[in-house]
Amino acid sequence: MATEIERMVRQLNKSFNKGAWHGPTVKEVLAQVKPEQAHHHAGKSHSIIELVLHMTAWRTFAIKRLQGDDAYQVSDEMNFPQTDKISWQAAVQNLEKTQQVLEVAVGSFPEERLNELVPSIKHKYTYYTLIHGILQHDIYHIGQIQLILKANLHFV
Repeated sequence: MATEIERMVRQLNKSFNKGAWHGPTVKEVLAQVKPEQAHHHAGKSHSIIELVLHMTAWRTFAIKRLQGDDAYQVSDEMNFPQTDKISWQAAVQNLEKTQQVLEVAVGSFPEERLNELVPSIKHKYTYYTLIHGILQHDIYHIGQIQLILKANLHFV
């Protein structure tokens, strides 16, 4: 029987790569984005590339916390960084790298620590919530990206 950690890694992998219950995975949606679409917005939303960089920043936060870096913070600049300094391909590659590192970090995290509080100045949440939160965060933003793509169909 699979451990809770193994089930969590499997869910992270399914939502990112293939086999998600909720619909298209992160990779499936991002594969539809052409480089010239990466800077598209829907109304006043963030652009697709901004959302991918934002997802990467918070995955990095989760990785750092799972690895014991209690001081790591996501600055405002990291939260939604400038997009003129990175290509669409590099943004997607960075997100994919964080997926691999995240799966390893979760897979090696001691299951008996899942109910411990993550060190935080502002919020009280457990490592269990942190891991599931990253999964939910990805799904939320992938939904936004799909809406931006649909809103900008006339650009295709």
